[in-house]
Amino acid sequence: MTYSIYADLHTHTTASDGTLSPQELIELASRSALKVIAVTDHDTIAGVNRAKEAAESKEIKIISGIELSCGWHDSDDNEMSAHVLGLYIDLDSAPFNELLLSQKQNRYTRAMKMLDLLEKENIDTSELRLDFENSPDKVLGRPHVARYLMEKKYIANFQEAFNKYISKGRPAYVPKVPLDPKDAISAIHQANGIAILAHPGLIPDWEKTWSYLKNLNFYGFETYYSEHSRTQTAFFENIINEKNWLSTGGSDYHGHYGKHKNRLGKYGLTKEQFDDFSTKLKMRKNPNE
Repeated sequence: MTYSIYADLHTHTTASDGTLSPQELIELASRSALKVIAVTDHDTIAGVNRAKEAAESKEIKIISGIELSCGWHDSDDNEMSAHVLGLYIDLDSAPFNELLLSQKQNRYTRAMKMLDLLEKENIDTSELRLDFENSPDKVLGRPHVARYLMEKKYIANFQEAFNKYISKGRPAYVPKVPLDPKDAISAIHQANGIAILAHPGLIPDWEKTWSYLKNLNFYGFETYYSEHSRTQTAFFENIINEKNWLSTGGSDYHGHYGKHKNRLGKYGLTKEQFDDFSTKLKMRKNPNE
């Protein structure tokens, strides 16, 4: 039996590292028969209002969202990481926007360091460097670098950029300035949003990571994620039930490239799942009360 997807609560646009503008994303979502879209760009909300404007002529509801990259060190000083989705964000929250400005500045500094390291690998990054310098509002990430390397034929495909140059242990890798999940969750809740653990099935060391995250003030998990197996989905459903949390779902759509292409409209929540999520959300108390 197939189920039609009604809501996709994890998408990206050109405001961060997606390849479709907010307007193009909404157009594709409309053609894919989606009724609810959360725009959750990395460390920026710049695409949300443009998506809302584009959706006015469509029968699509836009949820204001964000995806925050978080990191910390465990007791053995190992680098740990997780991503936190914020949904229903107040776009005018001053403290939240201050956090995003800091995140954007950190991303710019990191991106420039990566370009410096790539130059040492005899890769001409002058064109991309100029693009970064002339795009002060762009929230930069490794996918921007990967696409450039692919366009300039330094690599054969998108993933090769990570494998050869910009993943941990490779010559042009630069770590992020860590944002602790506790601080990310607090900022999301202060902006009247809800904090969701993104794609938990992609976390490499689940037990160690979960030991740190399990007592934090999440609202729930992105249980129904495009890359989760049925076994993983069932595993996270059990935790959700134990914690009395909420389940969201999404495609993590970034555009027509790599593993992301053709995801939109195929992963997320059915109408029944979205209605259940919405009903349970209304019953939840504000975690700050």
